[in-house]
Amino acid sequence: MNPYLILGAVLFWVASVGSAGWFGMGVGEDRIIAKQASDDQIRKATFDAAQQGAAEAIAKNKPINNTIVQKVQHEIRTDRIYTECRVPAAGMQLANQAITGRPAEPAGSSSLPSADTAKR
Repeated sequence: MNPYLILGAVLFWVASVGSAGWFGMGVGEDRIIAKQASDDQIRKATFDAAQQGAAEAIAKNKPINNTIVQKVQHEIRTDRIYTECRVPAAGMQLANQAITGRPAEPAGSSSLPSADTAKR
């Protein structure tokens, strides 16, 4: 056999395997791109369907205006101011006794306390 013929066959075989690999890689990339495009189309179709469904549901909502009629209640508040209120002497004695906690002197006594303040 001719060595040039063997060398040519080997080179042809290497070239064919290399071109087949190159072609196969391109086909694989094309398949990935096509799958991605298909997934994008599915996502877009699902999104559009969801948007359409939401728009139809929102369009079905109608506002309802109700007038609520009920009895109005008025509360009248009166503040009485007793300008001429006078507490009797016995009431003052009881109030002072409650505040201090010791028996108070009778309110009607006419005697004045002594001038010596040290006793207090």
